[in-house]
Amino acid sequence: MRAAKLVGCYQVAAAVTLLEAVCSATQVSGQWQEAISIMSGQTKPYHADCNQLHVPRLPAIPFFVPKDFSWVPGIEAQTAAITEELKSALERQQDAFQPYIAYKPGDPVNQWAELNHSQRWSSLSLWRGGVRDEANLAACPKTAAALEEVEMAGIGGLCPNAMFSALAPHTEIPPHHGETNARLVVHLPLVVPNNCLYRVGFEQRRWEVGKVLIFDDPREHMARNDSDELRIVLIFDVWNPLLSREERALVQTLTQTARQFAME
Repeated sequence: MRAAKLVGCYQVAAAVTLLEAVCSATQVSGQWQEAISIMSGQTKPYHADCNQLHVPRLPAIPFFVPKDFSWVPGIEAQTAAITEELKSALERQQDAFQPYIAYKPGDPVNQWAELNHSQRWSSLSLWRGGVRDEANLAACPKTAAALEEVEMAGIGGLCPNAMFSALAPHTEIPPHHGETNARLVVHLPLVVPNNCLYRVGFEQRRWEVGKVLIFDDPREHMARNDSDELRIVLIFDVWNPLLSREERALVQTLTQTARQFAME
């Protein structure tokens, strides 16, 4: 224990020294803050770890810049209308929010033990694994219309997904990795109390109501709600913009073929 404490103190001191050495030369961006953290031993590099398809040689970008996506202003402008539909859904059908983590008996739950079949992290699906939930979409017509203006990623059996995601007070979603770097995941924050945090790789963000976050899903990410209130975001998938139309078609072919092969 004492040795671990000494190592930790050494790492902090090294990081401070490295940071002071470069601060006078330039403003230290998140990229170089992470380089210092890695060099001092405080963290390791966060590599993409796709559960399904990994597209090699795509740049490692934790958070993408919203202004680079033409559909962002339109969906952000609908935040109030989407929030009203969310609140109506909560009032009408609270039981429609189901646990997001729901492993079958006997399946390995790994880091999900605390959230397995728990309402502490629940969702109301609009799309799931590429399949529309017609009843929920009909109950949220303005949200459905807003999503129609977004070119959501279409990867058979995987996405698009779209859902209202609710995180209970004093709940943490543990670090995990997503399915493929061919898609990005978008959060549109709707109900955000203070003391909520989101991390992708090394970078941390605070949700702001009506301001989207767009991130690389297979990079390690986690979320925390340290407040006394519920946090709710609208989540949906979009294509990684660094893929061409032809490459998107390859993604669709590869994932569909792999799925068929596994079923034979």
